[in-house]
Amino acid sequence: MRVGGEILTPVEPYQGPDTREMVYIKLKKALLAGEIGSGQRLVERKLAEKLGVSRTPVREAIRMLEREGLVRHVPRSGSVAVALSPGEVLDIYSIRAVLEGLAARLAAERIDEPNIRQMEEKVRQMDWCIQGGQTDRLENLHLEFNDLIYRSAGSPRLYRMITSLVDYVAGFTRTGYTHPGRMEEAAAEHRQLARAIAMRDGLLAERIAREHIENSRRAFFARAFNGEKNR
Repeated sequence: MRVGGEILTPVEPYQGPDTREMVYIKLKKALLAGEIGSGQRLVERKLAEKLGVSRTPVREAIRMLEREGLVRHVPRSGSVAVALSPGEVLDIYSIRAVLEGLAARLAAERIDEPNIRQMEEKVRQMDWCIQGGQTDRLENLHLEFNDLIYRSAGSPRLYRMITSLVDYVAGFTRTGYTHPGRMEEAAAEHRQLARAIAMRDGLLAERIAREHIENSRRAFFARAFNGEKNR
């Protein structure tokens, strides 16, 4: 189950200089969000038409996804979408918990006042979106809130490590948000995290961030894997 609008829309030139990269990003998001289901064939011609590009960037993007294990080549069938196993998803959540916990602690130590105000405003906007049922906007605000914390940590290397997982995070979040009560629970966690960072309590911020990831994992597994590994 997916929250939000269609991902596989035509690539627009202003979105980035590299068409292959934009096609890769769109296909990856569609795979992680379930818009392209496990076992579904990725037909170059159809994808090229849907995205409004030539077949070359689609072919190259599919090869990139094959290297990541999200797509596999099947003889006489072509490229087929591969679902992440519960163990692989668990690994991603475990890595996220460590990295995002560290980012929250560093952000509490290093964030400046303008970014504190911006972070608090993001929290208010997320609350308004939940009340108004604006799930598309909520997803974007969630990513913006996270990115603000990552940047406020003041570590370019840590930022690169965390953002390499952003596409997975977005896909998992969409699914997790469909679990009853998860949106409201996540909103409360964001408020607690913002408060801890504003108080410059690094240890508390780290603990809340890690608990938030764990609760997100539980919600995702409940929806995607019928609770498997939700121990």
